[in-house]
Amino acid sequence: FGIYCSFLAEEFGRFATRLRDTPEPAGPGSMLDNSLLLFGSASSAFHLSRNYPLVLAGGKNMGFKHGQYINHAGANPQGGPWNGGREPWQQEITHDDIPLSNLFVTMLQQLGVETETFADSTGSVDDLV
Repeated sequence: FGIYCSFLAEEFGRFATRLRDTPEPAGPGSMLDNSLLLFGSASSAFHLSRNYPLVLAGGKNMGFKHGQYINHAGANPQGGPWNGGREPWQQEITHDDIPLSNLFVTMLQQLGVETETFADSTGSVDDLV
């Protein structure tokens, strides 16, 4: 599985690099500056729909701020070695958890879609714009 994940990450990087190196024919910047790429894996620490590792690339001309690592898991990343007790991922989701759909709301808004919600969203991700 690790080899497959490495392959996908390399292909994502290759695609992003090609977009970065291609001038935008209709305006300033590169095609990457005017595109939005989301790469992630549903394989978080325990194959559950929590604590996804994600990469958002591009969108510079859409107002996205990149070059940062945002940890929405806080001090409880819901992974790590088993201590013999109940794992954090087995517990109920708290209201501190931020829905992935908040990222989708932010992406839609920056693409010009007038929306405040998507699926179970609770807002947008202000750290990105």
